[in-house]
Amino acid sequence: MDPPHYPESDAEHLSTLHAVGERVSAPSGLTELLGDTLDRVIELLRADAGAILVADEGARELVLASHRGISAAFAAKEARLPIGTCMCGHAVEAGEPLVLVDDAALEPRCVIGHCMEDGFRSLLCLPLSAGGRVWGLLRLHGRAPDAFDGREARLLSFIGSQLGLAIQRVRLQEEIARLLRRIEEEHAALDSLVRSLVDGLILVDGDGRVAYWNPSAERYLGLKAEAVLGRGPEAIDAHLHAIVQDAAQGAAALRRALADPAAYPQFEFRVTAPAPRTLQARFFPVQGRQGYGVVLRDVTGERYVDEMKTQLLATVSHELRTPLASIKGFASTLLRADVQWEPATQREFLQIIDQEADRLGELIGNLLAMSRLEAGVLRLDFGRVGLAGLIEETAAELRPRVAGHALSIDVPAGLPDVWADARRVRQVLHNLVENAIKYSSGGEIRIRARVAGPEVLVSVSDQGVGIAADQLQRIFERFYQVDGAATRRAGGAGLGLSICKGIVKAHGGRIWAESAPGVGSTFTFTLPIDPPATGN
Repeated sequence: MDPPHYPESDAEHLSTLHAVGERVSAPSGLTELLGDTLDRVIELLRADAGAILVADEGARELVLASHRGISAAFAAKEARLPIGTCMCGHAVEAGEPLVLVDDAALEPRCVIGHCMEDGFRSLLCLPLSAGGRVWGLLRLHGRAPDAFDGREARLLSFIGSQLGLAIQRVRLQEEIARLLRRIEEEHAALDSLVRSLVDGLILVDGDGRVAYWNPSAERYLGLKAEAVLGRGPEAIDAHLHAIVQDAAQGAAALRRALADPAAYPQFEFRVTAPAPRTLQARFFPVQGRQGYGVVLRDVTGERYVDEMKTQLLATVSHELRTPLASIKGFASTLLRADVQWEPATQREFLQIIDQEADRLGELIGNLLAMSRLEAGVLRLDFGRVGLAGLIEETAAELRPRVAGHALSIDVPAGLPDVWADARRVRQVLHNLVENAIKYSSGGEIRIRARVAGPEVLVSVSDQGVGIAADQLQRIFERFYQVDGAATRRAGGAGLGLSICKGIVKAHGGRIWAESAPGVGSTFTFTLPIDPPATGN
């Protein structure tokens, strides 16, 4: 809006216009600006008091922002005025350029009437507009009737538009600041989410340079973000070549995926450092801009489970087939009508059938025990167990099966009872002694027990083939079997030691093995003497 033109003699008007224009354009706080402008307008129009109220569109109220010459009680009562319910509210709602009230006592729209309490009779209301919207209201008060005659209407209209622009500018700045804060908060939340992803995330821009590299990508590939951000493929090529197993094949798969992500959206590769892992790389285009992203997912556990399933099927099918073939073969032989078998031969065949049936039962029992252990539902009946007696009973049960071996017991007098499930401890001892029988062709098998602080250590030693150091760490894994002729002769599903570990762990104990090839092996496990302490 262009400023009004006044004769050069009207220096007061020109001075006010100039001062208001400069004040509005100068950077300052809104409260300070409104207060300074209100002082000049009151002085120019010789009003007794005045106020500026700012519109709150959300609440449909006028909020008192600055005032001069009115009592504290009056200011408190009109701190917030509903739009449309009083003279000020009507002026804002109607958007009239200037509203004059010669005598508030005679104006029915002055329904609130607080100005009368302060002795004001005249009222001037000037809506502060900009951009087709009313942003507030300038209000002047006079104690005498007819204090304002409207001759300064053009001047006030210009001042009102300037103040409206100022309020609009501040409101827009506040809205922009709110939007920026929201964007920053959402960006921070998104960054926190992406950084906390278990999967690695890599973003590459249209120039082939790395734009993002999250902590999981650092962990999987052993490269810090600062080493690759803003750099091209050469920054990671040499490193990947050093850590990728079968680097040539991995590099070829990577080149195919980069050349045509749609045709080769994912591939797997194995890294040897910083930790052995199988990683699945999935490529996706970045929408709306050039470039692509790569999600690195650790599928080591899944591939291990797949291998275990394959191994389970192979092992179980083999272990089931052997006894079933024996049972079927000997049963069919006994049932032949054209042959009359001697009683001794019949008994021998039936003993073989019985043994193979026991072998099947043992395999099925081990599979069930393993599944319960993994599901955490293996039931244990804890109580005081006399370990010395349990070892003696187990040894007596197993002696008929240790032909060719000497089975000895080394248990000190006064060995304390342990807190355990007797049936499960017996199962552990059975498995360990049977392993000793399988993997030794003779010599001594010794069961020993001794106290070690709050625990009892139980060990089973043999003088068998022994286990190489590099295989000791894996012998307690499911289905794992030590390579060698003795293993092939002994057979088995590779579940016995894994079940022992699960049972001992369920007791709060530990199990380990010490061995050397050609010398023999010692398997040791611990059991608690007292039950675990329970909280109050």
